[in-house]
Amino acid sequence: MEGIADPRAWLEHPHEIRSWTALVDRVRVGQVTLTEAQPEDDAARAWIERTGGSVADIAVMARLFLDPGHRGVGLAGFLVLALRHHAQLIGRTVVFDVMATDAAAVHLYDRSGAEQIAEVTHRLGDGRTGPALVYVFPAPRLAG
Repeated sequence: MEGIADPRAWLEHPHEIRSWTALVDRVRVGQVTLTEAQPEDDAARAWIERTGGSVADIAVMARLFLDPGHRGVGLAGFLVLALRHHAQLIGRTVVFDVMATDAAAVHLYDRSGAEQIAEVTHRLGDGRTGPALVYVFPAPRLAG
């Protein structure tokens, strides 16, 4: 994983609720993690400011990645779908942020029905900052 000194540790999120891994021919090619929201999370803060809700009402989508050779075939969509379904089962709204410069991810989230709710300045691990977009997945509509 580019830019990550210890990929295994990076994948083991300290606030993990659950993770899903995409396999192709038994090879891990992607992953996404649902995490407990923390008050300091940019996405959590933006959602709380917008709704007046609590961190107990939300979960944060984190660590969505795919091997570049496996992009464009729908695997990211399936990972996100599994995560959203689990969040619904545990009664949580999914929020997350993405770097504004990550055009492919922004396009994926816009296509997936996520609603952009804020723009924030994201603090990167090396002390730099950059613009990020905060999204929320709306609650699924039940057929009635």
